[in-house]
Amino acid sequence: MITLLWVYQSVNFAPSPDAPSPEKSMSSVNDALDNARFTYEQHMRTCRQCHADGAPCAVAKHLLRIYNLARRDHMRATGSNPPTS
Repeated sequence: MITLLWVYQSVNFAPSPDAPSPEKSMSSVNDALDNARFTYEQHMRTCRQCHADGAPCAVAKHLLRIYNLARRDHMRATGSNPPTS
């Protein structure tokens, strides 16, 4: 989860001043979306608390928030709908 958060934050922070373009690269936006979706889905498949309670746990809610932010960034970058699982 820490790696996912780091990847997502690194995509959303402004690039360094010596970067050639102020825009996010398309591959980094796609990677953030794919990583966020994979991590959320993997958590939902393996979390005992989510299965026992029948409701998402706090971690699942946090991962879903990260996924939704990555999806929104993807839609802004491409102007289209992101792929769905």
